[in-house]
Amino acid sequence: MPEMKNRLINKIFETPIGKVICGLDSSELNIKSIATNSFENGQSETFEIFGYNIELVEFKIRQPLYNGDNVTDSQGWIWRIEKNEDSETTLTLSCKLTDFNNSIDFDVATGEHLDAIEATNSHWTLHIGTEDGEIMNYRAELNDWFPTRLQNKVDSYQSITQMLKNGFETKIPQLKVGEKLHIQFITAYDKRNSESINTWLAVDEFKSKLENWIGIF
Repeated sequence: MPEMKNRLINKIFETPIGKVICGLDSSELNIKSIATNSFENGQSETFEIFGYNIELVEFKIRQPLYNGDNVTDSQGWIWRIEKNEDSETTLTLSCKLTDFNNSIDFDVATGEHLDAIEATNSHWTLHIGTEDGEIMNYRAELNDWFPTRLQNKVDSYQSITQMLKNGFETKIPQLKVGEKLHIQFITAYDKRNSESINTWLAVDEFKSKLENWIGIF
C-alpha cells in the first residue's frame, strides 16, 4: 500500500502569478509547536513530531543584492531538522508554485551549487531555488548540518531533493539520533526584464551567508 502522508505545516507566499507553498508532509498525524524565536532578520518556530525537532526559519533576502539590483519581494524558508529519538517517522518537504494559470511558462534555471526553476508570464519573473546535491555533499564532508554518514549519497546528479516543473520536493532520509539536516528554499519575483537576472541571483545563496544575514548562531 502507498505510504500515507499528512500535511502538518503549510506556509503560503502570495505572488502576482500564483501562490508559493512551502510545507511539511509526514507519516505522523501529530505535531506540536514548542518554541518561537526572533532573529535580526527573521523568525522561527520549532515543532516536535515523533522522533524529531524541526525548526522552521522564515526570512526575506538581503537587499540590494550583491550586484546592486533589487527584487519586488522574496520569501525564504530554512528547515533545521534534528533526530532526537528512534522512530520510523517519514518527512517530506516541498516548495511549489500553485494556483497559476495557463499563461505561465516554466524553465529550469540551475547554476553552480544551485537548483532552480523559473516561472514567467508577460509581466513577471519568479524563481524558486534550493541547494543542489553537490553542495549538500560538500556539507556532508564537513558534517555541517548534513550527516557525514550520508557523504557520497548525493552529488551533482543525485540529490534528496527532486526538481519538479513548478518547484521542489525533498524526501528526508532516515536519520540516526543526534543527526541534523538543513534544507533551504528561497523564492523571489520581480517585473519581467530580459536584461536582468535579479530574481535568479536572489535565490542563489549559501547556507553560511544566509545564517549570517538572518542572525542564526
